[in-house]
Amino acid sequence: MKVLQLGVGAIGTVVARHLAGHRAVESLTLGDMDTTRADRLARELKGRVSVERADAADPQALARVIKGHGLVVSAVLPKYNEAIMKATLAAGADLLDLSAGGDDQLAHDAEWKKAGRTALHGMGEDPGISNVFARWAADRLDVVEAIRVRDGEYSSSEEFPLACLFSTETFIEEAVSPATLFENGQWKTIPAFSNREVYPFPEPVGPQVIYNMSHEEVDTLPRYIGKGVRFVDFKLAVPDDMQKYLVLLDRIGMTRRDTVRVRGGEVTPLSVLAAVLPQPADLGGRIQGAAIILVEVDGTKGGRKVRHVLYAPMTHDEAFRRMQVTATAFLTGTGAAAGAIALITGKVKTRGVIPPESLEADPILAILEELGVTTHRTENAL
Repeated sequence: MKVLQLGVGAIGTVVARHLAGHRAVESLTLGDMDTTRADRLARELKGRVSVERADAADPQALARVIKGHGLVVSAVLPKYNEAIMKATLAAGADLLDLSAGGDDQLAHDAEWKKAGRTALHGMGEDPGISNVFARWAADRLDVVEAIRVRDGEYSSSEEFPLACLFSTETFIEEAVSPATLFENGQWKTIPAFSNREVYPFPEPVGPQVIYNMSHEEVDTLPRYIGKGVRFVDFKLAVPDDMQKYLVLLDRIGMTRRDTVRVRGGEVTPLSVLAAVLPQPADLGGRIQGAAIILVEVDGTKGGRKVRHVLYAPMTHDEAFRRMQVTATAFLTGTGAAAGAIALITGKVKTRGVIPPESLEADPILAILEELGVTTHRTENAL
């Protein structure tokens, strides 16, 4: 299958390296507005990799670039998701993206079904691997009571007092916005940085301060897992010093998404902040620490209460040795690559717009293992 990948940042680089060498990928086209990174990566990967200039904000022009490709992998900012969905459907290709944009993309399910195409929505690390973990555990329970998603990534660096391990704009927006959780069968909104706790992540991460945040899993898992689930939440590690920085930046208006006039021009404060902070693609080899995605699923099996825990850890050093990126980029890009390979090789039969928990979990976990992400599992009585 011919694949078009949009976006060649840190995560996109991981996706491309996985897909370029896969036997089922006939060719890989790297598309970006600025082709500098794409050109460099294409020279490294050689062979079946080419580069196209692509504007993710222009559905008509993008549809022309997509034409002839069987799959589009979107590794760009989620604000472009809607335009990319329109262009991909118009071009008659399947789609994989990594996170949610502003609109409910799952609402387009009927038109994608009618076209006989599949859009795998939110397939990275979290959302993505986390949803597959939840599916695997739910399949082994009669009743699902609670799902808790825990992201324990952290880093330390004397060079960077504040560094975001994935899309800077996305991280900051998620961190300072009100959080959502699913409790007693209802979605609830709570203030940013709610429900602080120190979570005992397995090594190599260890205990981390985590807070509730709004995330795709909280929206989709109650809708697609079923089995009576009554509670779903997502918590992310935010060290105390970073939390103080983020609160201050929010209070002084630097996380605003609207435009302000500066010396005759217009800028978005959050975009300015993202531009002056270190780029995630430049952090590989320059930070210490680790990343981990962990999911707890409580429920009953045969009348017995049990807890399944699945997790995938990696140090930043290991990720840099493998692909010259951070562990966050490696896990996220590998999750996306696993989803893409499942689509390319026909392991995904469902048509329409689907979240990762709609997939059969075991085949995805097997692909992840082949690509270098090992899943650890425990089961304990409650």
